[in-house]
Amino acid sequence: MRKRQVLAFAAVAIVVTAACSPADVALDTTSTLISGTTEAAEEVVESTTTTVAESPEETLRGQPVTEYEVVLRTTSSEGETLYVLIPPGAYTDVDLEGFIVDLIEANPGLWGVEVFDDEEALRAFVLPEDQRTEEQQALIAEHHFVSLVEGDTIRFQGPFSELGEFPLGS
Repeated sequence: MRKRQVLAFAAVAIVVTAACSPADVALDTTSTLISGTTEAAEEVVESTTTTVAESPEETLRGQPVTEYEVVLRTTSSEGETLYVLIPPGAYTDVDLEGFIVDLIEANPGLWGVEVFDDEEALRAFVLPEDQRTEEQQALIAEHHFVSLVEGDTIRFQGPFSELGEFPLGS
């Protein structure tokens, strides 16, 4: 009887270990079932092997821009420029590029876009550069994410500036 208890405990431990293991770790388990009585000379052994495949690496995702407010519109002979405020979030360059493309599709003839996640930074940006304080410059550097330039070029700004710029459609 003691042998059965030990085997039952071992089987439960294997199942619990397999259930609690992370999905990204390959796991091979072999379980053995011994049946019979303690008095029997013969034992029946069944063996099974279960393999859990490694899961693919997870890809970090950003946060699509689903809400925005056009704070200011300016019009020139080249076209319209929008100054846009988006809520703070975990945006990626792909999210911001997709947002700009969506704005272009919704606003044919769009010449420029300036995207911020802080209204005070946006308001400071529309001031002439020589009238901005150091604090305003720091706000702009931290909260100005991306621009559409001349209707066809995306230029990453502030925290995304290391990504540079590129023409749309490339």
